[in-house]
Amino acid sequence: MIKFLWINAIDSASEVETRYPHLGIGYLVASLKRSFGDDAFLFQVVSSDIETALDKFQPDIVGISAVSQNYGRAILYAAEARRREIPVLVGGVHISFLPETLSPDMTVGCMGESEETIIELMRIYRETQCFEPKKLASVAGIIYHAEDGSLVTTKSRPPKMDLDSLAIPDRSLFKESSHTYLFTSRGCPYRCSFCASSRFWDTVRFFSAERVIHEIEELMKNSGVTFISFFDDLFVADKKRFHRIVELLEQKKIIGKVKFSCSLRTNTITEDVVAGLKRMGIVSVGMGLESGNQRVLTWLKGAGITVEHNRRAVTLLRANGIMANASFVIGTPDETKKEILDTLHFIKSVGLGLFDVYVLTPFPGTPVWESAKSRGLVSEGPEMDWSRLNVNFEVSPDKAIILSEVLSRDEIVELYEKFRRYRFLHNVATIWRHPMLTDLPRYAFKLLREKILRAIR
Repeated sequence: MIKFLWINAIDSASEVETRYPHLGIGYLVASLKRSFGDDAFLFQVVSSDIETALDKFQPDIVGISAVSQNYGRAILYAAEARRREIPVLVGGVHISFLPETLSPDMTVGCMGESEETIIELMRIYRETQCFEPKKLASVAGIIYHAEDGSLVTTKSRPPKMDLDSLAIPDRSLFKESSHTYLFTSRGCPYRCSFCASSRFWDTVRFFSAERVIHEIEELMKNSGVTFISFFDDLFVADKKRFHRIVELLEQKKIIGKVKFSCSLRTNTITEDVVAGLKRMGIVSVGMGLESGNQRVLTWLKGAGITVEHNRRAVTLLRANGIMANASFVIGTPDETKKEILDTLHFIKSVGLGLFDVYVLTPFPGTPVWESAKSRGLVSEGPEMDWSRLNVNFEVSPDKAIILSEVLSRDEIVELYEKFRRYRFLHNVATIWRHPMLTDLPRYAFKLLREKILRAIR
């Protein structure tokens, strides 16, 4: 039996980073179990106390998943594993966009979707008990160190077009709450300038409506969930499939037993779509409204979205009893103070449920990253401090990357705090009528824990 330690490289003190299980790992575990059987591997997943886990579990292989803001952690964890002579596989959005950042302590980097990649790698390991470079050359979608130390990138692995052929993600390694999430698709037909997700998945593909319903039924039976969030970039991208999901939920008599939430783009929110959302039990919709200023909104999301689209979408959802939540982005390169305040005025006038605000952050794989790189604000070399990409600006505003060319760091921080103060008052007043109210005690406890841990660090 091969002992496989999965490391979820996150800030384990962060409430938002520890809120849900890592389904990416769940898909990989399910793929390995389907291919090699339930007894071929002994799995463990950790996100903290890594050295202790390495010493106690004594894995044969370590797999690390990391986004860019936590890639520095991944590098440190890989060094700890390598010090114990354990081979390290690394995957996730960061290594997929910047494979050349594979550290000397990482054996193999897996780029893009890796359900098939991990199977091929494990076949090699089971045959040879190692990852010889000459064997790795045949595996698509990876980067590895050649015998002379140089990096070798293999041919790209095409995306999996038949998503239904994937095994249902294994959740047995995670602690599941009554509110969880699932994916019903991969990819987004739109390309917002700051979004890495749509570029990571590259093409838009869908699980069938029948597969979606089956996974919902499994969650209800095995985990006792009462609230499911669809984490797709755009849940209704395929309108025909969306309406089929609604029909099947009715046929299976699931409606009323589970509440749902999803994410939408406002130009897809029509009366017909909202009627379907209401029928299936969607009680909350998240939208990236981004800005209350049209010029800035177009810069962020491209043509085809207007401030009036956003306002109408919120009004239509509210009229049908669906909570309209939103996120906003401030700090684009030429955005003025007045334009930023246009967003705050929009928030105050539109009647949102919960909302959040972020300072524009350059993520690898996006046009915003390339722009920041051309200005010398970021780099792809060993000198880059990846924690500067923390999307939670309030954690370290003094070292966050500021992309604005017209406002100083102090001005951005002052405006951000203005939004945060209003957000606190607004969300406190709103949460009591929000369908996610049952999550409040758990969120509040974790947020308090996060503040305490950050204070004593």
